[in-house]
Amino acid sequence: MTRNLWSMRLLIPVSILFIIAFLTGQRGIPVEDGGEFLTVARLGGINHPPGLPLLSLSSRLSWIIFGSEGLRVLFALTAASALILIKKKNSVSSLFFLAGILLLPPVAGRLLIWDAYGFLFLIYAVAYFRKQPFNLEAGFLLGLALAVHPQGIFLLVLFRFKHSSILQFFCGLLLGLSVYLALPVYSASGAVVDWGSTGVVGNFLRQVTAGGYREVYGARMWGISVDVLMRHLGVLWRIAWPVLQLPAIIGSIRLFRTERKLLIRLEILVVLDLLFVAYVNPMASGTTQTGILSLFVILVLAAAGMNVICNWRRIQGLVIAGAVLAAGVLLWDPLPDQENEIKEYFAHAPYESVFFLRSNDRLYGGWVLKYVEDRRPDIVLLSAGNFSGWFESMAVWYNPDVDLSRSVSDVGDFSMSREELADRLINATIQDNPNRPIFADF
Repeated sequence: MTRNLWSMRLLIPVSILFIIAFLTGQRGIPVEDGGEFLTVARLGGINHPPGLPLLSLSSRLSWIIFGSEGLRVLFALTAASALILIKKKNSVSSLFFLAGILLLPPVAGRLLIWDAYGFLFLIYAVAYFRKQPFNLEAGFLLGLALAVHPQGIFLLVLFRFKHSSILQFFCGLLLGLSVYLALPVYSASGAVVDWGSTGVVGNFLRQVTAGGYREVYGARMWGISVDVLMRHLGVLWRIAWPVLQLPAIIGSIRLFRTERKLLIRLEILVVLDLLFVAYVNPMASGTTQTGILSLFVILVLAAAGMNVICNWRRIQGLVIAGAVLAAGVLLWDPLPDQENEIKEYFAHAPYESVFFLRSNDRLYGGWVLKYVEDRRPDIVLLSAGNFSGWFESMAVWYNPDVDLSRSVSDVGDFSMSREELADRLINATIQDNPNRPIFADF
């Protein structure tokens, strides 16, 4: 009876948070990589390096079960579950507090955006809630985290050494990492979206180590700058402002007095988050694609602070939680939707046009239009910055009459600049398809 009552008390706040997350979640055609994830949900296949197999499989499953609303359901459930795990205690003030947090733009922009960050956040929340030593479960969680995003490796910081079993941990890690076997299976089965063509061992290793990503952005990586640092600090400020500073400070003081080791672990995560942004992903610093571990730490501290405040006096907890909810309602901003821009961009394109697109927003937005919504099946969408053969194979699969037979080796080689290769490939496509209008966004 007690267990059933506890389950009901947990189900109600999860359901309320899920409804809020679903209603305020992504609509239309998302920006950045969201269109790619939606296309993979619709068609199946492999996401960009390092492949993100757990997210790819979950996205596809969500479409099979819930159709076009699948990703909204998936990410709403992920966010609601993660926040409940972080808060731990259930009460009216807790529900107000979590609902307000979920509506704050810096939080919604990371947890509800169709990308890897919401899933990564959930796995960190599970590890924080479970407080596992290095055992089978911890290894499994780490493997799953790495199957979502490279920052999953920092999950190690939350595990404890007491009662550890390295053998069990290693076995669990292999079990979690086995999700990566989905990549070569997808390639072998002829997946249309096949980033990296991972059916070959060399291509598989290049994909999971993000070799292509480093080739494109390597010159901008591994060097910290004041500009990157200030943009990242700006992210932290936007997350904490205007209502999370007080509970986070109180939570920090409480952990310093009662769980100092946990506080040190959380501080290490903040530092590692900064180092990852500075040295691996400075290109995205200051955007919603960074700061997920810092967000996790700030919300853990704020939740701990709210528990302290509620223990002082219930009315104080309700006031603070109400202030967070009010801030969330007043500051809420819909996630970016580029549906009107994408439709306008392709609306006047002549029949059977070919597009070479440098903007990923336009490319993935076009994918949604063509492959997900079946609105312009006649157009051909190609990337001006990616010369992987599967891009052409995907285009020819749906438009078999287009001639894309000439590749990089036919017009030059990879010693040339990307700009020159793009120009040559476009010219070759124009020559080989005289009856098709050719457009480029650069």
